[in-house]
Amino acid sequence: MLQINVVLNQSVFRYTAVLGFILSLLFAFPAYAKKPNQCFEIQKSCPAFQSFRKKTNPGNVTVTEGNSYSIIQKSKKGTHYRVRIEGIDRQERWIDSRCGIKTDQCGISNNNKNALKTIASKPGKTKAKSGQYLLALSWMPTFCESRSRKKECRSLGENRYDATHLSLHGLWPQPRANAYCGVSDTDKGIDRNKRWHLLEPLKLSHETVKKLAFVMPGYASNLHRHEWIKHGTCYGTDADTYYQHSIALTQKINESAVGRLLSKNIGRKVSLKQIRQSFDNSFGKGAGKKVDLRCDRKGRISELWINFTGVVTDKSADDLDVSRLMKSAIDAGSTCFKGYVDRAG
Repeated sequence: MLQINVVLNQSVFRYTAVLGFILSLLFAFPAYAKKPNQCFEIQKSCPAFQSFRKKTNPGNVTVTEGNSYSIIQKSKKGTHYRVRIEGIDRQERWIDSRCGIKTDQCGISNNNKNALKTIASKPGKTKAKSGQYLLALSWMPTFCESRSRKKECRSLGENRYDATHLSLHGLWPQPRANAYCGVSDTDKGIDRNKRWHLLEPLKLSHETVKKLAFVMPGYASNLHRHEWIKHGTCYGTDADTYYQHSIALTQKINESAVGRLLSKNIGRKVSLKQIRQSFDNSFGKGAGKKVDLRCDRKGRISELWINFTGVVTDKSADDLDVSRLMKSAIDAGSTCFKGYVDRAG
């Protein structure tokens, strides 16, 4: 029995020694650990090419300052990085290496480790970034057909402003992946679960709140908090300026031939051609090509998506030069060519 115990103890000792040796090797050579993903943080606006040699850029995608993308590879001469941009066609794109810096973590610059702790509604920045934007305007009677229990839909009647005018959905910096800039994972989760009432209240002036609640009926359901946290944080200004610009753009469209066309044709169908012609009449030849008509499954007009390029500098609809913003914007496609202008109620 004593001999058996000795043999067992020796075996255990040898096993422990071997295991300890293996573990010591693992910890002694950290170079074998998996290398963390590296990202390319954008420091100035640049095109995102499918082929940087041929200068092909489907969708005319531009990356903007403050965003970062996972690096797939580096070109042989080191002049470009191949990155993945979510939310666009042909997501793998090449970006000039002079447009940013390589970092160890997406969304966090080596020079700004506290980027994710930034308070989303921090005031002070009043100049928007120059880039591509999409203004989404909703037709509330159609929206409320399938969402009658929402606060903004319960009181919708024929005499309310948004029963006969387009409403602000959001102003979205492009491409679509350009979202949640400097937003914490916690706030992203709250937003994606549509618990918008739990998001931090925005620092908006009394005048902005008054106008916003008027042109954005979804304000009653905290849509403004969602739009800011997802899109406004990438706009380059504080929340108040972002919404002043959004309000001015919405008012300008409603006061144009486009707004009059829809208001006069409630209960009838309007074609994409008519809508685009109205944009041309109001904002110059070619402006209509920047507009995407959106319809629901029953053929009712639900939204207009309008492309802009440049920088919004005016907070008043009276001074806003929409023609300038639409002139060099990318053309929009559309899958709806004629839609019914729904009536409230």
